[in-house]
Amino acid sequence: MRKAHSLRLAGLAAAALVVVGCSGQATVETNQLTIMTTSLALDEATSLAVAEYLQTHGVEVDIQHHHAPAQVFDALETETPEDHAVMGIVSAPQDQQAEERTVEVPEDVEIVAQAPAELGFVASASSITAANFARTVVNAEDPEEPMVDACAQQTWFHPQLAEESLDVISDALAEEGCEPTFEAVETLNAETYGSLIEQLIVEPDTVVMLRGLDPAISDQGLETLDVETQHWPNSNIVAVSGTEVDEALADQVSAVLDVLDSEAATTLLRGYYNAQTSVSDLQYEVDDAIRYWLAQSDLIDPDTVINITDDNE
Repeated sequence: MRKAHSLRLAGLAAAALVVVGCSGQATVETNQLTIMTTSLALDEATSLAVAEYLQTHGVEVDIQHHHAPAQVFDALETETPEDHAVMGIVSAPQDQQAEERTVEVPEDVEIVAQAPAELGFVASASSITAANFARTVVNAEDPEEPMVDACAQQTWFHPQLAEESLDVISDALAEEGCEPTFEAVETLNAETYGSLIEQLIVEPDTVVMLRGLDPAISDQGLETLDVETQHWPNSNIVAVSGTEVDEALADQVSAVLDVLDSEAATTLLRGYYNAQTSVSDLQYEVDDAIRYWLAQSDLIDPDTVINITDDNE
């Protein structure tokens, strides 16, 4: 895969960052925690951030991956010793029928913490495709359904959306006269992102549904199509448990998720992707990006993070 379209590191130069200590550690009853998560980028990056933060407080953490949130919820039933907890960190859908759009989790699962960032999709495309779309809409023969022709030739890629979520989106688009072809792509990671972004640029009328906070949108110069997304499904990152979690552990998990608003989530993803695609001689790794993000978020004392960034890099 070519690196030409890998995400740029905006504001985070390729660097080696080393945690040399952490003060103010809290005492928790739990010595070990298993985090169940999915391979979705923000789920994994958030899990890594929680794991790193807890490890600075003396908790040993293991991360296990599952294909979908439903599998994570099922895995929470794992029996463990008293000093070993199991928790899930996933993007959970909001109940769109509820007035306040509360997050939906199974009845036997408790929400330990919830990030404020709302995870909603937008239709992203190259600047050329976006300009052609806008021009076709403006010049539509039928002003009551201006998107019919604009969407008819388009292919929209989505990252393995659940069937019910895709149905909600396609129905909402159809009400606007927009009925593109939908195709699922592999779970988006550093490698598949690069390939997908390259495809958007070289192939006309291709669109990808990305989270609105995804740094690829701004970093790669993508445009967002002007379609109504108000009724599209949203989700939030949540930490969940099938059993009672000791209060100190819950507070520490909450400390990480509480700062994860849209801006912080974008920054976390940017560092996560760029560390995976870095070819720097400084060996900028994902763990380094996570620690740097924690320091930026005032969760790790900045004085305990050695930044050997090369400003000329």
